[in-house]
Amino acid sequence: MTITQKDLAVAEREIVEEHQLKEKVVNEEFKIWKKTVPLLYDTIHTYVLDYPSLAIKWLPDYTYSDNKNSVNVKFLIGTNTSHNSSNYLKLGSVNIPSTLAPDFSTVNPDVDSITVPSSVIEDTSDFRILSKWKQTSEINKLDISPNGKKVLSFNSDGVVHSYDLENNDVIDYKYHKSEGYALTWFGNDSFISGSNDSQIALWSLDKPSTPIQLFKSHNGAVNDISYNPNFVSIFGSVSDDSSTQFHDSRASGDNPVIKQENQHIQMAISVHPEIETLYATGGKDNVVSLYDIRNYKIPLRKFFGHNDSVAGIKWDVEDPRTLISWSLDKRIITWDLKDLEEEYAYPDGNENSRRRAAVKIDPCLRFIHGGHTNRVNDFDVHPKIRSLYASVGDDNLLEVWK
Repeated sequence: MTITQKDLAVAEREIVEEHQLKEKVVNEEFKIWKKTVPLLYDTIHTYVLDYPSLAIKWLPDYTYSDNKNSVNVKFLIGTNTSHNSSNYLKLGSVNIPSTLAPDFSTVNPDVDSITVPSSVIEDTSDFRILSKWKQTSEINKLDISPNGKKVLSFNSDGVVHSYDLENNDVIDYKYHKSEGYALTWFGNDSFISGSNDSQIALWSLDKPSTPIQLFKSHNGAVNDISYNPNFVSIFGSVSDDSSTQFHDSRASGDNPVIKQENQHIQMAISVHPEIETLYATGGKDNVVSLYDIRNYKIPLRKFFGHNDSVAGIKWDVEDPRTLISWSLDKRIITWDLKDLEEEYAYPDGNENSRRRAAVKIDPCLRFIHGGHTNRVNDFDVHPKIRSLYASVGDDNLLEVWK
């Protein structure tokens, strides 16, 4: 069959019309979300960045203003300029109502004199960029040390950088052959990186020349790494080889202690901050799955709510029953595990199942954040201020909300 220029023109027009329709749907959904903001949020700040960021991290501390009406919280973001401009790691801050701080009642008991949290999209004048570090490439991933004194960045050139936030010292850790997105601290003095070269490296902070241990059991890009800080010898990883693996730093890195083959590629893994046997994964099946490592072959529970690949998951350390997932579908979903025991039938993909799903929403689904108009790249939970969240996306938006 010969394809004519007319056929190509018709196909191109159909693609353009489909794209325009999707954009129209996205814009309509965003308008609906914006109208409901006063009902859904205690406070929300939206800031338009010059370039999209792939990573965001809260710094743990916060400070009160002189009049105690607001608290200043700090965050770190990276830039993704696609080689159109210089890239930076940026330290920023935003002021939020002081009533959101956990120690507010003790700092200023005169509650009547304080402005209550706003439930509208606020003026972005409270955003500040305090300092920045120039990069040779885009930042794919950030992580803050448990003591809040150092930050790691994993860049698109495969180099991991550490930054001392107290004296601005920068150290480079070079091993990986390609870029990576898997990065986590392993205590205050060591960290783990996983790259698209399929290798996982365990580093000592004071030995930048070479990793102290390598784990080479994956056959595809390493997408994410996680561990429980109370059980620092064990960590989990997910990869493009469709496996979930758990590794023991006390053993040889050639064979994982646990290996689970998945039907779909998993993009994210997060080990529970308190229960070391509990972990969750999310991936290209659009599903978040909860597992017990003692019976890792069958998930304890699956969470249905996303319409595209799950890009990341994170536990709320201030509320360990809360799990948050974000996705290519532009949504961030908060799951409440206290409703795990409530009966729920999984959708199976057919029409009748979809109708049932429309009636019976997952009882663990607590909240959907719809403030982004493009894929969500990263998300973080403030370590000290309960339920204070931050997210960045390909729409150039940085959003701070509760």
